[in-house]
Amino acid sequence: MTLELNQVAPQVRAMGRSLADQRPARDETLQQALILLKQFSAEYDALDERIKRAEKVQKTQRFGWVGAAPTGEPLALAHPLPPCPERMTVIASDGSQILPDQHAITLYYLINTGSIVYQHGSNRKPETYNPKPVLCYEMDDIFDKQDRLISPGEVNIKRDMAELEVLTHLAPAYAGTDTEPVITLMDGQLSLRVIDLPFNQQQTHQDKYIEMLNKLRESNALLAGYIDRPRSTFVLALIHLALLEPESITEESLRQNPYRHLTDIDLFRFLGPGERSAIFTLKAKGLDKYDQAGHTIHFFYLNVGKSKVAPNLARVEIPAWLAADKNALDTLHAAIVRQARINGDYPYVLARAHELAIISTEEREAVEMMLAVEMRRHNLKPTLSPKQYHKGLLTSREGYK
Repeated sequence: MTLELNQVAPQVRAMGRSLADQRPARDETLQQALILLKQFSAEYDALDERIKRAEKVQKTQRFGWVGAAPTGEPLALAHPLPPCPERMTVIASDGSQILPDQHAITLYYLINTGSIVYQHGSNRKPETYNPKPVLCYEMDDIFDKQDRLISPGEVNIKRDMAELEVLTHLAPAYAGTDTEPVITLMDGQLSLRVIDLPFNQQQTHQDKYIEMLNKLRESNALLAGYIDRPRSTFVLALIHLALLEPESITEESLRQNPYRHLTDIDLFRFLGPGERSAIFTLKAKGLDKYDQAGHTIHFFYLNVGKSKVAPNLARVEIPAWLAADKNALDTLHAAIVRQARINGDYPYVLARAHELAIISTEEREAVEMMLAVEMRRHNLKPTLSPKQYHKGLLTSREGYK
């Protein structure tokens, strides 16, 4: 053992004391935020004026103001759990990847996706699907135009695209066979994270991604991104604006956010079991294409837990066309809670899709063994880097012990 636990233990005790000491100040700040949430619950014009001011102040910044905007539902109102359709189909997909490793025997990456279809009220077993894994190894796949190794961020984008593509194939097949609602769930945010890519690549990937969103909308399937235990502060950013007079909103005042140590799920802990918050629009740079295509990102917070004492909050992202349909929104709300209660605290279909998609250590080793055999067949020498070789020796010794 190389970690000196006797030296860590005093720091752990100090950390515990620090967390306890922070609690009173945190609670006081949270109470102030809750007062403002109630005070401005229906002050839509006043909040809109402040949002426009904040966006104008930070117009020249790369990222601009990021926060939530009201959509006409009172900010402090909790929406009860609506009745759930007896029969409905819930589809989820997830993905995982092996990233390219310069210390491995050769450069490649692999993307694996898994999906599940759960038909409530049908007495059928859930159907699982594992599309063909994609192994990428050509030079154009591995290197960019500047001859740099593909970044983990770009591989993640390709994985996210693959996850959505699975839904675009499955949803129309089920949505077109019956009048029952079809709900499609993604693990994570609804928009594609492209910030790490060059601008021209951002546009290309977003265009393809939005085409798939269009297909899902045309299939009449409902769509949502589910974020478990989010660290987002979008509504708190709005509450911070409520604290400021419009003329006092400056770059400096926006940076002096008294709620920066809180998260939105702290703010919405008043939601009872099955209840959702108001719906908000997400305001951030880089979402213009979603707006133009009618997929403006909206979100709400949802307590999928059963306990009033220990709420389990998630952020659910939905496109504008779903947010505008009250019946569809209620169906989605009820479906997510029903799915979460199968497992107790997390949608069953997302948990199963993850199990289907994940690449285990043993599976990765099997892939690399197959690669090594194939390389030797072609008189190529599969060689680990010295660093990886010695790491492997250490792991083997520790495993033997």
